Amino acid sequence: MHSGRLPSVLSSGIEMIIGIVGNEAAKFSRLGEVRARLVLRSLIDRPEVTEVVSGGCHLGGIDLWAIEIAKQFGKKWQEFRPRYHDWNTGYKPRNMKIAKASDEVHCIVVDQLPKIYSGMVFEFCYHCKTKDHIKSGGCWTMHYAISKGKKGKLHIVKNDPL
Repeated sequence: MHSGRLPSVLSSGIEMIIGIVGNEAAKFSRLGEVRARLVLRSLIDRPEVTEVVSGGCHLGGIDLWAIEIAKQFGKKWQEFRPRYHDWNTGYKPRNMKIAKASDEVHCIVVDQLPKIYSGMVFEFCYHCKTKDHIKSGGCWTMHYAISKGKKGKLHIVKNDPL
């Protein structure tokens, strides 16, 4: 496990562990997934990124795509899966581990849901207090990382509503 390490200087620059979180697979249209994978590739392929951590979401999406792409680029990777599928004993402790293990946390979400989406829908992202993207627990993780002095960045992917 990684804990509280500051980035170290390498001959090529900074060594960095990035946390990647975001929406589940069902919230992406085909075009949205392509766009999200491009964002993931651009984040993971940076030379200073040595490891990717994510949450191993059982619903697929950003968590799993991030690890898949990390493997393609030969980067180290680590998944923090929730012990239980509930907030207090599962997702929250898992998300805290992701934030703690990361030098920076990137949250990748869609701007709108595809018409065929049939899961829970929220009026706005209550973590970010905005309607410009679809809610994700990844937003909570990003904000938590920021509150702990880490860098956090939200990436909103334009989703095709079809």
